[in-house]
Amino acid sequence: MNLQSACVLANQSSRTHQSVRFARSAASPAVSDRGSPSPGFVIGRAQVTNRDPFKYWPNYYPFNPPWHHDFPDADDLLTNLLDELTGTQIGHEKFEVVRLDSDDVFKYPFLYMSEPGFWFLTPKEISNLGEYIRRGGFILCDDFRTGRFFQPPDVEEIEVLRRYLKLAVPERELVKLDARHPIFHTMFDVNDLNMETPYPIPGNPEFWGLMDEKGELQLIAGYNNDLGDYWKFLDEGDKPLKDSSKAVRLGMNFVVYALSH
Repeated sequence: MNLQSACVLANQSSRTHQSVRFARSAASPAVSDRGSPSPGFVIGRAQVTNRDPFKYWPNYYPFNPPWHHDFPDADDLLTNLLDELTGTQIGHEKFEVVRLDSDDVFKYPFLYMSEPGFWFLTPKEISNLGEYIRRGGFILCDDFRTGRFFQPPDVEEIEVLRRYLKLAVPERELVKLDARHPIFHTMFDVNDLNMETPYPIPGNPEFWGLMDEKGELQLIAGYNNDLGDYWKFLDEGDKPLKDSSKAVRLGMNFVVYALSH
């Protein structure tokens, strides 16, 4: 399935607005890691410290740690669809790896954080995470799940995310979202959050969010799911069509919400 087909797939499933007005972003414009300006929207793929994952994924050693999962294919699909469906100006470097403990992280209005259940954040990473949220940045957390997914069972990964967010922004609470939240209707109407996961996970997909003091969402976390896997393997056509379509619509909603609130 090519990019044009993916756009058709998304549009067949729901409505799109004819135009999208993008409002404020508290973070400053994205800048290439290479030092040259990269005007336009750029996804920041957050590189963080992880606990040891390779006992579960030995074939990933050493070049695919948890923060890197589904990179760059998932990031590439999101930015390409944003360009095709909304006309948003995309940076020459559509996605860039940025260290969470670097001051460069504040240049990215949108961070994609994979496998937060494997976080083992340093004090500097925790500090920057809190500062990034307070400055108004938006975070997508994806690809994490119940500990019953592993044998022997591991920690409940939603609790790992909750613990680090509480350290970073103790005044905020992680809350469960339902389909009534505006983020699920920003560009496409997604009225039912039930979906098959791209591989078997014991437990139902859930969406969790972190709000600012005005009630605007600043972080969305897809738990017991792996939307990035749907985006990464969309071209291969080996996932259910209905759920692949929903994953595309959810991803677009997340990015458009982040850029318009």
